Amino acid sequence: MDGRAPLEQDPTDPRPPRALRRIGNALALIIGGCAALMGVCMLAIAVFGQMGLGRMGAGLTGGGLLLVSAPLIALPFSRPLAKKLLLLAMTALAVFAGMLCFWPQAGAAPSPAARAAVIAFAALLVFRVYLARRARGGNTRTG
Repeated sequence: MDGRAPLEQDPTDPRPPRALRRIGNALALIIGGCAALMGVCMLAIAVFGQMGLGRMGAGLTGGGLLLVSAPLIALPFSRPLAKKLLLLAMTALAVFAGMLCFWPQAGAAPSPAARAAVIAFAALLVFRVYLARRARGGNTRTG
């Protein structure tokens, strides 16, 4: 063996082929970049634009797009960082949905189904984090 990497992938390797990973990383970077650009534009319109109605919604949407695009942009460079950013985005989404459903608002009352969905989403997120932490066990290399 001359020390070079083999051209074919090991059949026991559970990861997808290298070419497929490269395409997926490129797509994640392009989609994340577009979402980040759209989020920055929406924030700029909300901050500097001459709009009165919908300013808060545009600002929240722009911030949300930036929050969601961060894991996509980080994925090609660092998979553990992308997982942590995705957990942050999902946690922020769960907290925001909880605030919308359970914070008292004048003239708006969410349905019991919406409240149950918010509770189920938060519970599933906590359960998923618990399973990931338990499965990791003593292996510090998995993220």
